[in-house]
Amino acid sequence: MEPADPIRADDGLGFLLVTAARLLRQRFEQALASADLEMTAGEARTLAVADHLGPVRQTELAAALSIEPMSLVAHLDRLEAAGLVERRPDPADRRSKRVHLTPKARPVLRRIMRVLTQARQEAMDDFSAAEAEQFRQYLQRLCRNLGAGGGA
Repeated sequence: MEPADPIRADDGLGFLLVTAARLLRQRFEQALASADLEMTAGEARTLAVADHLGPVRQTELAAALSIEPMSLVAHLDRLEAAGLVERRPDPADRRSKRVHLTPKARPVLRRIMRVLTQARQEAMDDFSAAEAEQFRQYLQRLCRNLGAGGGA
């Protein structure tokens, strides 16, 4: 008995979005591993968003990533152990910590972006440039409609 085609199991919008996100994440995880980047997609995303936001409070970073603060702490623990980030007291609020990237993070971020670009290109391989842009705009609109902003 052959396994069911995962796409044909249900062609509803939610199912297709979840399936596409899962497959893209798996592809990104595989690409990170084959590039000898010893981190998860979540850790790579945390590093990239922390870079984009600059020195950022942990609470703001968790909100930007749409993850729970405890999940962020686990990512930061691993990134800090790898020497890629530092958590420093926030001068404006000593109860808070700010996440700073270390110089060691720069070359790692460049490698992450190459891996991410390759995974995206593979995912969109048979889309024209116009189709890919339109699809991105549709997803952004869907995210805005659902209250998530859609800026990623």
